[in-house]
Amino acid sequence: MEFLLGGASSMCAVLFTNPLDVLKTRQQLEGELIAKQNLKTRSYKGIRQSIVTVVRTDGLRGLQKGLPAAILFQFSMNSVRLGTFQTVDNLGWTKSTSHPSLTPLLSVFWGGCAGLASATASCPFYVVKTQLQAVTSGSYTARFQHHHSGTVSAFVSIYQQSGVRGLFRGYPASVARLVVGSAVEMASFSACKQFFYGYEVFQESVVLTALGSSTVAGFFTSVMMSPCDVVTTRMTNQALSVNGKGLLYTNIFDCFLKIYRSEGIHGYYKGFVPMYLRVAPHTMLNLTFWEFFKHLHEQWKTQ
Repeated sequence: MEFLLGGASSMCAVLFTNPLDVLKTRQQLEGELIAKQNLKTRSYKGIRQSIVTVVRTDGLRGLQKGLPAAILFQFSMNSVRLGTFQTVDNLGWTKSTSHPSLTPLLSVFWGGCAGLASATASCPFYVVKTQLQAVTSGSYTARFQHHHSGTVSAFVSIYQQSGVRGLFRGYPASVARLVVGSAVEMASFSACKQFFYGYEVFQESVVLTALGSSTVAGFFTSVMMSPCDVVTTRMTNQALSVNGKGLLYTNIFDCFLKIYRSEGIHGYYKGFVPMYLRVAPHTMLNLTFWEFFKHLHEQWKTQ
């Protein structure tokens, strides 16, 4: 039940935040390995221009590109991530009664473990989601686009070209992304909940506490996760050789290095604004739905 509650909450959240994920993906891929000063034109500069570009080239439906894959990704990721963390929390493994100062470290550790498990479960869906979101019929400066006709077609095409390995392309980067993101998110969320519970107004409202805690957690998650997120997107969407090997990046370290050499620190934070605008409300919606569903489940068990 803990796993189902985590997955259901994320499926509700992604319906609202997928358009921002599309914008983030487009910005991260635009001007790939091109220095900022050498990028003459940008179709996805800023939130407003990015939205206008997507609508002009792909219509309003373009803002929800890759939604089925995004839903599958969120369910597979968060059912495992939130379910794992809630299970160990129920067992008392995220708190230390003898050494309270260790509690934040335990939250970080188990949040990272939950992220590792969720990265493994969700990687194929992330690959498909990213490749579908990157495709556009308009002028686009991404180095490569995978022209899949749909979610099922994408899975079949990737498997036929590269086998199971293709569905786990960028897996090390995805692990780093989710381990860092989950550790920061779950630790900061738990710490904020304990802080807010010290005030009466939050003690009387599960939703208000979840909203306040997830707002802070979303900020820290965005700052820490952005470099890994950019690398994951780049490795996932890169063009492939006839043997199914990446033509731009050989591994996660190669990707980090090439981005820094070509684009500098700025390259690691491409798409940061839509990422934060997505992560913050997604974290709020996801964790708020999660707290709400858990509350309903507790009420149902007591009846």
